[in-house]
Amino acid sequence: MNHHMGVTGTAAVELLAAATDAALRSRRPEAWVCEAIRPAMAALLVDRDPLPPGARDPYEGGAVGNLVYADPEARFHILVVVFPEGTSSGIHLHGCWGVIGYLQGGDEETRYRWRDGRPVEESRHVWHQGDITYLLPDEMAGPDGRAGCWHRVRNPGPGVGVSVHVLCRLPADHPHDFWDRDEARIVAFPFVERAPGRWQAMLGR
Repeated sequence: MNHHMGVTGTAAVELLAAATDAALRSRRPEAWVCEAIRPAMAALLVDRDPLPPGARDPYEGGAVGNLVYADPEARFHILVVVFPEGTSSGIHLHGCWGVIGYLQGGDEETRYRWRDGRPVEESRHVWHQGDITYLLPDEMAGPDGRAGCWHRVRNPGPGVGVSVHVLCRLPADHPHDFWDRDEARIVAFPFVERAPGRWQAMLGR
């Protein structure tokens, strides 16, 4: 899989990248940007062959983000996120905007707000093929008042869950933290490239 800057060759990914580029150049608010990206994401979700080979594959049996586009100006990237049946992300933060489209299988997403220094469940929803949702940090402030969308995703099955994520910045720079329940603290949860073009969120030491 091509993990270098630029498109990987499918028309659907190329159109999604172009729509994101145009939306960001508008310099409009994040919510507007997400809405502007939505039609291209919807088109990808109904495309007969939207992804390059290997993009739906897990990594060593676990969840992975397969990179299919990295913006040359480092403003955004497109990951195909693969969750095998029964796997969960844990409670984690996205510190800037994102658009998620569900391509295959189901995804139970729980969103959280902070009360008394802890994340408290606010909503739970099961997404299915064709659904689109947004990560809008301004709507979900964290414990220190820092903007961020805190959520947990879990694949309840059956089968592998595959979703397409347009996320701010490049994977190595995407603001991503984790709630350590055992120690009741927030820890770093950066994306790490485990193999060419294959990214996993790894707990910071």
